[in-house]
Formats: sequence, C-alpha cells, structure tokens
Amino acid sequence: MTTTSPANTKAVQAIEQAEAAWLVALVEGEKALIPLMLEDSRVVHGPVGRVDDRETWARFHVTRRRSVAAKATELEITVRGDTAITTCFHEMYTVLDESIAPFPMQEVVTKVWEETPEGWRLAHMVMGRRFPPV
Repeated sequence: MTTTSPANTKAVQAIEQAEAAWLVALVEGEKALIPLMLEDSRVVHGPVGRVDDRETWARFHVTRRRSVAAKATELEITVRGDTAITTCFHEMYTVLDESIAPFPMQEVVTKVWEETPEGWRLAHMVMGRRFPPV
C-alpha cells in the first residue's frame, strides 16, 4: 500500500473499505455498483477502450459478464486531499455464457475515488483485461 503521508491513515482505511465494498458489488450486481459511483463516473474498459457512464457500465457488467466471485490483490493507494488513486489486480469468475462454467478473468484496474459526504465514491475507472489469466 502506498500513501502520500502518515496523516492519511484514516483515508487509506476508508479507501480499503470502499475497495472491499466494490468487490462485493461486482458480484451483487447493478443495484449495488451504482451507489458506489459518482453520478458523472466514467469507466474505460474492453479490448478497444470503450467509455461508459455508470449506468451503462453497470448494466453491461451484469448482462454481458456477470461475476460470481471477485478478489483483489496488490492494492496500492495514493491519497491527495479528497482524491484517492488505487491500482490493483482483480480476479473474477465471470459468466460469459450460462451454459458453461464461469470463466476466470484478470484485470489490472486503476480507480479514482472522490471523498463525498456519503463516503468515498468512484469517479473514474480504467480496466485492462488479461486473457487468459496469468
């Protein structure tokens, strides 16, 4: 974990909790994901760098690549005021076709979180997939 100063310990802990909630929401689905995102959030994903708003991306995640399990490793956090940047590796077991077993998928993910009165919310996310998992 990386921080900009020891004074950010409380913020880092809050971001760790936001990241954990994100993993749970990836499995729970659209209704759990959207509240963790700012209204004007953007997600860059897919093999060609598609850019979606929060509702479009959350719907895509549930209908095109529903996760049944998710974990993160190598989480690094940098906090600068009310903005935090995280990087990590996501590993998800994803249903691409209901007739076959969930497919393991890995992504390198960078997230930008903003502190709000409701807590830390996702402002921007960029995902780079790895096929097959390394």
